[in-house]
Amino acid sequence: MGPTITVLDDGTGTPIEGVTVFSKRPAASVITDVKGHAPLDAMRGADTIWFKHVAHETMWASHATLSATPMVRLTMLTRPLPEFTMSANRWEQEDARVPDHITVIKPRDIAFNNPGTAADVLQQSGEVFVQKSQQGGGSPMLRGFAANRALIVVDGVRMNNAIYRAGNLQNVISVDASSIERAEVVHGPGAMTYGSDAIGGVMDFHLLRPRFSNDSSLLFHGGAMARYATAASEQAGHLHLGLGGGKLAFVGSASFNRFGDLRAGTDGPSDYQRLWYSETINGVDSQVVNTDPELQEQSGYDNMAFMGKLAWKPVSSLEIGANVYYSTTSEVPRYDRLIELRNGAPRSAEWYYGPQEWMMASFRATHTAKKGPWSTARLILSWQDYAESRNDRNFGSTRLRTQAERVSGLYTNLDLEKELSARAQLLYGAEFVSNDVESTGERVDQETGELEVINSRYPNGSTWSTGSVYLGAMHDLTERFTVSAGARFSWSSLDCVFDTTLFPYPATSTSLNNSALTGNLGFAYRPGTDWKLSLDFSTGFRAPNVDDIGKVFDSEPGAVIVPNPDLSAEYAYNAEAGIEKVIAQRVRAGVTGFYSVLDNAMVRRPYSVNGQDSIVYDGDLSAVTAIQNAAQAIVYGFVIAVEAKLGAGFGVDVRYNWQHGVEQDDANVDDVPLRHSPPPFGQAGISWQRKKVRLNLYTQFSDGFDFAELPPSEQAKTPIYAVDANGDPYAPSWYTINLKGSYQITKGLLASAGVENITDQLYRPYSSGISAPGRNFILALRANF
Repeated sequence: MGPTITVLDDGTGTPIEGVTVFSKRPAASVITDVKGHAPLDAMRGADTIWFKHVAHETMWASHATLSATPMVRLTMLTRPLPEFTMSANRWEQEDARVPDHITVIKPRDIAFNNPGTAADVLQQSGEVFVQKSQQGGGSPMLRGFAANRALIVVDGVRMNNAIYRAGNLQNVISVDASSIERAEVVHGPGAMTYGSDAIGGVMDFHLLRPRFSNDSSLLFHGGAMARYATAASEQAGHLHLGLGGGKLAFVGSASFNRFGDLRAGTDGPSDYQRLWYSETINGVDSQVVNTDPELQEQSGYDNMAFMGKLAWKPVSSLEIGANVYYSTTSEVPRYDRLIELRNGAPRSAEWYYGPQEWMMASFRATHTAKKGPWSTARLILSWQDYAESRNDRNFGSTRLRTQAERVSGLYTNLDLEKELSARAQLLYGAEFVSNDVESTGERVDQETGELEVINSRYPNGSTWSTGSVYLGAMHDLTERFTVSAGARFSWSSLDCVFDTTLFPYPATSTSLNNSALTGNLGFAYRPGTDWKLSLDFSTGFRAPNVDDIGKVFDSEPGAVIVPNPDLSAEYAYNAEAGIEKVIAQRVRAGVTGFYSVLDNAMVRRPYSVNGQDSIVYDGDLSAVTAIQNAAQAIVYGFVIAVEAKLGAGFGVDVRYNWQHGVEQDDANVDDVPLRHSPPPFGQAGISWQRKKVRLNLYTQFSDGFDFAELPPSEQAKTPIYAVDANGDPYAPSWYTINLKGSYQITKGLLASAGVENITDQLYRPYSSGISAPGRNFILALRANF
């Protein structure tokens, strides 16, 4: 037998996974495993053995040399390199061939930045704006759209379900940030590949995967993390363990996070301070003075996540997997509701989300073939169960209202790729999703225990399903010019039965059936090895779901949303162009511009119930509104990205995002600002890396909106905004200065530390209901073995 070689990074001494080790005579190749190991049995006697990796310089050695010294150290490349992306068409492709703008987030950067949630992972990329209504939240905004107009995908399966709403949505925090191996964000419509909801973009998360042993030995690997952060007294822990043989492999993980009440900064608008909070003392609701105004009382929560994956490879061409995921939170206080006043007193004594539970079980089969209708085929069958609840009690009342929802559903994905030639690939597949919705409502008197059944948020027993088929292709017309095109036909159906005994619905039941044809056409041109020019045209759509057509709730004081049984799908049309240049093999600069139109948009507009434009809801006379196909929205903008390796270990990274979004007003006469189009934002930093040490000094920033620039729906939200000299709400601009560093103690042990918001700025990102962390010290220790 030949030796087993270990491949390490020359600077940090850490193992490098995914190095291609090959020889030409004899013709053989192998890939290094998670520990950097690769057997050389098949390369016995080779004069030259090559070691090639995308982020390191290629090197070679003889078999005899490696037998004597079975260790290789690769030097990291100093020039920026192209990425490989998976999100553009669900199969790995070289970025140079893909016309879409895609943000790639690597595990090395996640470990360095130490995010608390998956929403923070996205925000720290510098290309995704994240809104938070409470600490236990995070609603990403992509090109002017968010919530149910942005698709979340985990290991190839969509998370979006029948009750994903149009307002801010925090479901992305169900994804375990500590288990992410890779995350990609496709900016702009992705309906051809992903179907309904992919209007603003797609957030595609790939979690830890099982590793097979590449020789006869048993591969044991794992990792652990412990982190503490001061702003929320955050305590976090993570552990994952993996075991792999030649045919069977397993990985399991567990993560825990405890967030205390979040401390905001001191330098900023006093409107953001927490001057009071509600507390029940001796059975009486009381408005209590907060002696520490920077501490955002009643904002803490916990979450935990577990995952297990089992993979079986009976033959080299077939891999079968079974995966289980579970994530849950504690009760999560809805902070923006807890700071509202009514008649000078707190509006709510309690307002919290019940545990947000997400469970998924999936079966996965991947097959490769040299002949036949596919080169690679992947089938995923999955089941998801999601539960949430809203719980609130008015100040001075003893009655707690609870509206609880549970969505269970089946998800089927079939994706196939056929290599027509070395320059052409055919992509095709199908998807089917079916959801069942359970929804209940009750009000309980906390003193007497008396229970009252009230209207549920959604029609109980509702069903929603969607299916689609798609066909696409990528073809290199020349070595420098790639064309990609495709089309997808989708259909959806929805059935709701309304209980009119508790609420005067305008109909007793409704059924909807919709279909849509979407597509894309893209061009990527590489006039030289250091240039990329791209042009992409794409369409997207979103079919109405149960949230759109069936919900009843108070969206804000004095307004109530009711069902509209006459909804139809909305459509997006997008064009984008990009240019990227690599300069002197050290600088990569790029800019992407886009223009999107959302037609037949589902928006909230004044409505009537039985001829009445106002009704009494939960004791308040409230204006009636409903989701309607009543507007057109337009968003355009650009993103600039610059990465540079300056030499001597120094590097620069800059991201700047600018966009402008408008939609038609209630009368469809004038254009008003689009709610999910944030102010210009971004980040810029300088880094330094030398051997085992890595440092990064950077700033994150956002422009603001004055009162006139706020969308009408935001102008009414005085509690969450600063107030100008006229008494009107506005969103101030903000910036933070941050310093982070890490030290590779051994090849398996990494220590990191940092301080975020060094100048202790008091700020709130646009539309957020809770202030961002003030000065935040972070300490973390990570072990890989």
